[in-house]
Amino acid sequence: MNCCPICGAREVGRIGRERYYCRECCHEWTKGGGEVKIYEVLSDGSVEPLKMGHELFVSAVSQPIARRRAG
Repeated sequence: MNCCPICGAREVGRIGRERYYCRECCHEWTKGGGEVKIYEVLSDGSVEPLKMGHELFVSAVSQPIARRRAG
């Protein structure tokens, strides 16, 4: 992903396959299956799904993410 789905910052890092981290708002997210799942990073370093009310925050991916070809 090129930017954070929460704050829009471009300072994001990849921490695993299909898992990303925003240095600005300190959230992690995964993408796959046409949706993005957001996680809050807690003070002890663990993560917890971000909830909006009583429902898990899941955002539909509107466009496929372009992949660069090596070479």
